Amino acid sequence: MKFLFIPLRPLISPAFIALVNVAILFPMVLTVIDVLKSVNRHVDTHEPVTITSTIALIMIGWGVALEERAVIRKRFGVTGRSDEAWQVHLDEMCHEYGVAQLVLGLFAEIAVAMIALPDRIVNTAGLEYTLLTVAITLISIGALIQARHAVALLVAIWQHRRGGATPT
Repeated sequence: MKFLFIPLRPLISPAFIALVNVAILFPMVLTVIDVLKSVNRHVDTHEPVTITSTIALIMIGWGVALEERAVIRKRFGVTGRSDEAWQVHLDEMCHEYGVAQLVLGLFAEIAVAMIALPDRIVNTAGLEYTLLTVAITLISIGALIQARHAVALLVAIWQHRRGGATPT
């Protein structure tokens, strides 16, 4: 059964993960800019809430995928190779960065979900822009973490190719 996953193995490579990090980073940054403009102009909150919620959901999904790299690697049958120590290091790195994206995305989603609830459930009247700012701040932190993870993966690749020791 594991042979069926052979074409998918590149999806867990550090270069591919770094590429996806950068691909997700662009809409994160654009979201921060767009929603901050909306907050400053005090426009209707429907679109900024939708945009923020969508990016938070992407962060959550990507965070889960990152944190489970070790499980995915095992399922793809890519364990026990000669570079196992390096792969385990990458698994741990992805797990840590993935948890960060997951948690930040969840809390950003909570902030915007409170806006979407009717005021009879959670009265956020007058707090919509504050909650959007909280969510955008969390997404901004997530974007910085995303960029740092991409750089860390590229450095790990470079060190590995130079024959450097596996970082601890």
